[in-house]
Amino acid sequence: MTITPDEAREQANATLAALYATVTDWDTALLNQAIDAIGGDGRPFSMNDVRAVLPELGHGAAGLLFHSLVRRRHPRQLVIVGEEPSTAESTHGKPIKVYVLSAERLAAITDSSERRAA
Repeated sequence: MTITPDEAREQANATLAALYATVTDWDTALLNQAIDAIGGDGRPFSMNDVRAVLPELGHGAAGLLFHSLVRRRHPRQLVIVGEEPSTAESTHGKPIKVYVLSAERLAAITDSSERRAA
């Protein structure tokens, strides 16, 4: 049975929604803290950098969160700026994305830091 592109998109969206539902609030908070700490200086970073500072967690959760942050538009969160080889042994050096925090996210980090300092 052949499905239409719209049906395929609906199936893919349903699958992604089910996967996103498995990402815990704890994983999201932990990953967001790591992303802000690593990328808060404006330099590019990748999952290689995140893995270096976080304990083992569901890396699927990280991938899903990164995917959602890249796709978010208002406010923008992450911007893809390139690729580099993964350092995870299981990936055999497959290319992974390199990101920078968006100007909006950097501004939010700065505002939060200034409020804490006041």
